[in-house]
Amino acid sequence: MALTADEHTHFAPLIMQLTKKFEQPMNHRRHGKSTARIVLYLAMAMAVAVVAWAVVRWAITPRVTVTTPITGPVVQAFYATGTVRPDREFPIKSNTAGTVDKVLVDKGDRVRAGQTLAVITDPSLVFAVARARAELDEKQARLDEKNSPVLIEYDQQIAINVQRMAIAQREVDRMQRLGESAAASSVDSDRAVDRLRGLEAEAATLVKGRATKLLELKRELAVARAAADIAAWELEQTTLKAPVDGVVLDRPTSLGTRVAVNDVLMRIADVRPANLVMRAAVDEEDVTHAEVGQAVRMSLYAFPGQRVSGRVSRIYDEADKDRRTFEVDVTFDSPDAKLSAGMTGELAFITAEKQQATIVPATALQNGVVMVVRHGRLAKSDATVGVKGFDRIEVTGLAENDRVVISPVGTLSPGQSVRVSEIDPAEATGLNKEKTPINQEAASMKAF
Repeated sequence: MALTADEHTHFAPLIMQLTKKFEQPMNHRRHGKSTARIVLYLAMAMAVAVVAWAVVRWAITPRVTVTTPITGPVVQAFYATGTVRPDREFPIKSNTAGTVDKVLVDKGDRVRAGQTLAVITDPSLVFAVARARAELDEKQARLDEKNSPVLIEYDQQIAINVQRMAIAQREVDRMQRLGESAAASSVDSDRAVDRLRGLEAEAATLVKGRATKLLELKRELAVARAAADIAAWELEQTTLKAPVDGVVLDRPTSLGTRVAVNDVLMRIADVRPANLVMRAAVDEEDVTHAEVGQAVRMSLYAFPGQRVSGRVSRIYDEADKDRRTFEVDVTFDSPDAKLSAGMTGELAFITAEKQQATIVPATALQNGVVMVVRHGRLAKSDATVGVKGFDRIEVTGLAENDRVVISPVGTLSPGQSVRVSEIDPAEATGLNKEKTPINQEAASMKAF
């Protein structure tokens, strides 16, 4: 059983005393042989008891692991996993119920904005277009000034009325001449005038009726034209086109499939690296620490050992009902040319960091206190904790020679004697470790 430096110092005087006792020469006198032998035996027994007591005391003294503060970087962050996604996806939905008649693209195809992707057949829409066009033709014919049956009838009635008015006017003139020669009575003259006035009123009514009918026919034509446009537009909606340049993300719905309104046939998106984001699933207890513009460091499984930086661009307001996580989009500062949608990785959302700080392992903070060993006894320090990293923390206020306890103190009390095992501070804080995944070794993430 090896002794530490402190233990060797503690037991050294006792060992020297026992050694001297055994090195002293025995005085074998004639009358004291028995007494000397008894004294020797008693001394040996006492020495054994003292050694045994010292060993027991040494064995029952609790051992703690300590290290000393060191200068290094510290990062405070919260962590999440995420998936590389297009900034925006476009679901291609059916605008009408029908049967998938044509599919002109497949999964992975690149498409251009306005390109036809698929066609849905709906016979009722074809019929609606034909009927709307027929009604439009009818309304246009009824409004034709030369060929409209309605307007021709009005024109004929007006022409007849004009002829009648001319006859009535000649009758009035004749009655006036006869009245001058007393050949006609005033009654006959009044009757002729009344007939003329009646025909004039009838003519005005016909003209007004024709104008009213013309307005009605124009209105009917406008309605028919609008109906034809709507029917044509609805039929046009059966042809599904790409809203943007992009790539077909999934396999489209098969030919002959019966679809309802708003059924998704496929999805497309712009998947160029510059338009991709890392969509993270952030726990609800961490999302309150996220903010737009916040620095983020990422580790993608597709690029092992490579650190990627970015910033928060969007925080979605509603949590996933099952996982109780919030989606947070992170844009890449310098996206790799090989970055692809669907890649996954880990993210560290930086809340605070320092490149040069006095640091100790995070396990040094126990129940809000940093414990130290001074003169072989456990003691509470007056250290103040600053930036809290995943595996290391920033501390201020420690004495220069304080040895910080990094093992669990459990039920140990300040002032209690302890044995110590010391660990190199660079090893204890992970400064000499190789880079590991973000959620296992936050301290390895230094400024880019």
